[in-house]
Amino acid sequence: METTAVKKYGRTPWQVMLAEAIQAMMAEMVDRGVVPAEHVAETPRRVVDTFVELFSGVDQKPEEVLCTDFIEEQYSQMVTVRNIPFVSCCSHHLLSFIGTADFAYIPDGRIVGFSKIPRLIEMFARRPQVQERLAEDIVTSFMRIVRPKGCAVLLEAVHLCMCIRGIKVSGAITRTTALRGVFADDAGAKMEFISGCKGLGGTEWLR
Repeated sequence: METTAVKKYGRTPWQVMLAEAIQAMMAEMVDRGVVPAEHVAETPRRVVDTFVELFSGVDQKPEEVLCTDFIEEQYSQMVTVRNIPFVSCCSHHLLSFIGTADFAYIPDGRIVGFSKIPRLIEMFARRPQVQERLAEDIVTSFMRIVRPKGCAVLLEAVHLCMCIRGIKVSGAITRTTALRGVFADDAGAKMEFISGCKGLGGTEWLR
């Protein structure tokens, strides 16, 4: 197979190595008659493009995402954004986990545009991740930059590393939470957030 894709995607060392490895793997498949050469000629380029997109959050900073806020609003009640879709990549196997996030915060003199919250979640999701750390990254950065009275996130996801390899359990949903400020300290605020999340009665998370 030609090395066009390798030369074209030699922007960083890892991209060159990945393209070369995929090219070698596909060449072996072609030699063994497993797949026609025309179907895999562009596979190294496509794989590199895929991982560049999956890890696009590596070069972003949360300060850039949360750069616009409003300080004259006096709103002090809970703000919730639910059912935010995300796709991340398991750092253990480089397989995707796909899910939704429910996010809430209680302002303390500053509010942010609603669109900033999904962008923050997407930024951290677009890195090699584990679901537990993804939840912690989201709330830790939001607390540091926006300084609300508290914020919370609940993530639900299906992990391909569980579905298609190893235990091969399809349909299992993993839930993780991260709570800061009043959501960690005030049982009432915690219950209001958790009970508002999809499919949860709330009380089982307070035990």
